[in-house]
Amino acid sequence: MKRIIFCLLYDRGNFMMSRNFRLQVVGNIEWLLNNYDFANVSRGLDEMMILDVSRGERNSVEFLSIAKRIAGQCFIPLTLGGGITSIDLAQQYLYNGADKVLINSLFRDDPKACQEIVSRFGRQCVIAGIDYKKSNDHGYEIYVDRGSKSIDITLGEWIEHVLHLGAGELFLQSINQDGTGMGLDTSVTTPWSSQPDVPCILVGGVGHGEHVIEGLKTPGVDAVATANLFNFVESAFVDLRPLLVKHSIDLPLWDADAFKPLKDSLAAGSN
Repeated sequence: MKRIIFCLLYDRGNFMMSRNFRLQVVGNIEWLLNNYDFANVSRGLDEMMILDVSRGERNSVEFLSIAKRIAGQCFIPLTLGGGITSIDLAQQYLYNGADKVLINSLFRDDPKACQEIVSRFGRQCVIAGIDYKKSNDHGYEIYVDRGSKSIDITLGEWIEHVLHLGAGELFLQSINQDGTGMGLDTSVTTPWSSQPDVPCILVGGVGHGEHVIEGLKTPGVDAVATANLFNFVESAFVDLRPLLVKHSIDLPLWDADAFKPLKDSLAAGSN
C-alpha cells in the first residue's frame, strides 16, 4: 500500500524549514510541541522521520533526547537519520525508538559499515537517502555531505551501489524542488525502474494535496514525504487521507475519531 510520511528537520536545538537545502529556523522543541498535536497529526500519517541536518557539529545525545519526546506522542513507525557515521550510532538510533535509519554519506565513506548495519538489523531497517540535482545534460548529479558535495556517479549507478550494500528502501530527494512547494520531481523515477521491488519514497516540493496525489500515482513510487511544517497543520493530514482514497490511492483508511478515546486513556494512565 502507499504511504504518507512527515519529516522533521533538526539543527542543533531547533527545527528548520529548508529551501534548496538552505535552512531557516522555525522553532525549538517547546515551540514544536506547543504548535503540533502529534497524537492528532499522526492519525493521518503512515510514518514519521526526524532527520538531524545540523550544519555544525552534531550532538547525537541531544538529538535522541528530543526525538524520544516526539516519538512518545505518536504511535507510527519512526525513522531517524542524519550524521550516521558508524554502526554504533545506527544502533543507538534503533535502540532508542527508531524503526528504521536513514543513511546517506556513509554509503560513500564506509561501505563495509553499511553492510554490517544491514547484516545486524536487516535491510528493512535501512533507507538510503539520495540527494540529487538535475544536471544540464538532463541527467542527475548526486550530492553527499548534507548536499554540499557532488560525486562523480550517475543516479542509476548510485542506486545500484546502495542496493548492493543492502539498502532496503530509497529516499529520493530533489534539491532543486526542496522547499519550493512547486511539486515533486516525478521524472526521476526512470533510473530505478529496473528495481520495481525496492520501495521508493519521493520528497522535495510538496505544496498541497494534489502534489501528493501526483506523486503516489507515479509508477514506482511507494510513498511521498514532506518536510514543510506550515503546509500540513492541525487536521490537514487527517483530511488528506480521504482525498487520496477518493482518487484511487491505495491507502488504509480508518475512523480518525476512534483514536481520541485511546489518546485520552493513555494520557490518564500516564498521570
